[in-house]
Amino acid sequence: MASKTMKAVQIQEYNQPYHVSEVPVPYPKPHQVLVRIKAAGFCHTDLMALNGEFNTKLPFIGSHEPAGIIEEVGSNVMDFQRGDRVGCINFDSVCGITVDGAWAEYMVADARFVVKLPDDMEFKIAAPLMCAGISIYGGIRRANIPEGGSIGIIGIGGLGHIGTQIAKCMGYTVAAVDVKQQALEAVASYKHRPDALILATDTDEESLLKIDQITSSKYRGLDATVLATDHPSAFDLAAALTRKHGTMVLLGQPEKGITMSYHSIIYKDITLVGSLVADTAAAQELVTIFHQNKLHVDVKEWKLEDAEKMRLIFIRGGNGEECGYHVINMRDIACR
Repeated sequence: MASKTMKAVQIQEYNQPYHVSEVPVPYPKPHQVLVRIKAAGFCHTDLMALNGEFNTKLPFIGSHEPAGIIEEVGSNVMDFQRGDRVGCINFDSVCGITVDGAWAEYMVADARFVVKLPDDMEFKIAAPLMCAGISIYGGIRRANIPEGGSIGIIGIGGLGHIGTQIAKCMGYTVAAVDVKQQALEAVASYKHRPDALILATDTDEESLLKIDQITSSKYRGLDATVLATDHPSAFDLAAALTRKHGTMVLLGQPEKGITMSYHSIIYKDITLVGSLVADTAAAQELVTIFHQNKLHVDVKEWKLEDAEKMRLIFIRGGNGEECGYHVINMRDIACR
């Protein structure tokens, strides 16, 4: 490699602005690959790391949503080679929170958590799939609803606008739920549009009437709901829209924890399931589903030097809950 240093966005102090630094290029261990980063996403979890919620050792390079090209392979790596186009769902030993990430020209990743990308898939589209995509895909799978069942995606933001499309392609009847009409209209414009659009400010009865029109269950409500938002009120709303004996999958991480009425859980016999991300095999499945069905990611692109500006926009947008996804695109960085 011509140079032993690279540009990177670091957290140098908790609760302080991001810092663009010149740091050493990492060297892959035997089980790792070195990836030349082409695009890297910004997730709510990155904001949590900046706030010190994971006690991450500083300085720390952010982003756990990488897409790029393999530059070098470790001596024990058999399934990848230099030049492969890849995405990485974790970095090392299933950890993307406490090890340096993808806001840099290069990143090392555990080859066991790397997936191959189609030749014609844009890196800026692939990057969000490595966390947002597999988080919502994993949550939909965890609902364990048979094909033909009904599912609601609560929160049409970075995860939710991907999730409505995936659920449709998996054969589900889909309801999109959000507090913003604009977000609902956005997913309604996609090729794989939801079957019902539900405004969170409507009454429960108004929302259930919309659900009645798309489902045929003997119980009122959806077979499952997946919460892709941190807003505390969304949990009781999801319970109200989930049918008796249904399932709620929790992805959102409210700062003050989850509070729900016992009436919803006990008297409706609702099952609560937590979900984090999917495994490598499921991530590869997701890439295939996304590519074959030509699904859409609404991407907002930023340069590496604009990471702090991106963070401020992200916060103003409600921790990324607007319909869209923030990605640092490395195309304007001359990798050395």
